[in-house]
Amino acid sequence: MRTLSIAFAACLTAFAAPPEAEVQGLYEGSKLEIRVVAQGKDAYKVYVRQALADGKVGKAELEGKAEGDAIAFKSKDGDWTASWSAGTLKGNGAGTPFEAKRVQRKPPTLGKVPPAGAVVLLDGKDFTRLTKGDKEEWKAAEDGSIQVPKGGMNSKDALEGSFDYHVEFLNPFQPAARGQGRGNSGCYLPNGDEIQVLDSFGMDTYKGGGCGGLYNYKDPDAFDVFSLASLPPLEWQTYDIEYRVEKAGGKLAGKPKVTAYHNGIKIHDGAVLKNDAKKGGLHWQDHGNPVRYRNIWVVAR
Repeated sequence: MRTLSIAFAACLTAFAAPPEAEVQGLYEGSKLEIRVVAQGKDAYKVYVRQALADGKVGKAELEGKAEGDAIAFKSKDGDWTASWSAGTLKGNGAGTPFEAKRVQRKPPTLGKVPPAGAVVLLDGKDFTRLTKGDKEEWKAAEDGSIQVPKGGMNSKDALEGSFDYHVEFLNPFQPAARGQGRGNSGCYLPNGDEIQVLDSFGMDTYKGGGCGGLYNYKDPDAFDVFSLASLPPLEWQTYDIEYRVEKAGGKLAGKPKVTAYHNGIKIHDGAVLKNDAKKGGLHWQDHGNPVRYRNIWVVAR
């Protein structure tokens, strides 16, 4: 009986569902870009972008669920089917066979070195230019990153003029979460406007609520769950933000403008912010999710 039980347990192990974080991600094939998004409980949504001969883009949405060690996906109309195995998707799209492999994209500004004259706010070693809500000691990982502390964190010095701002962040893997509960944080600017941080990989939400959105009033340009600039959770992402203010009579005047790049993709181009310009610090929001930050610096312009 004991031998039989061991054999049965071995069979269960052999046919266990693959880890969701291993399946979720970006996949690329000939004229295809595919986003596989974990939904929790071994369920997935799949978003396909296909380059068509006439220069247009075709789109398809599939759903699937793991059964044993296999995962099969299918669109509602049945025109698209696919299966996953060891980092590869194979299937048939509207009568045409395809294959796509999982890839990991690195943002072009990941690890960007602060230029001369930059003020480094977070390098994983020196925390003297930051304050935070809780009283625990700063705890940096080997890569210099920290989890956003309870109550968030702030730049100690206030900013008044124009500047360029670089920040890197990593969203946690929370497949069962939805909407604003999925890797939520935010990068606040001196005037109080927020550039949202969220796990928006293949996920939609309200206006301005997704990753890169000017919170609650403007989506990133070309916002689309099929082609968002967002990378999957557990992968480092970047914001490069150009914050511009005007002065009249030596005083701040009007509303600031922002040009922002998410993972190297321009998502705002001279967008006028909601709040008036004012002197203030930078803030990184604690929203109860274990979002991580690193390599934060600012340079005056």
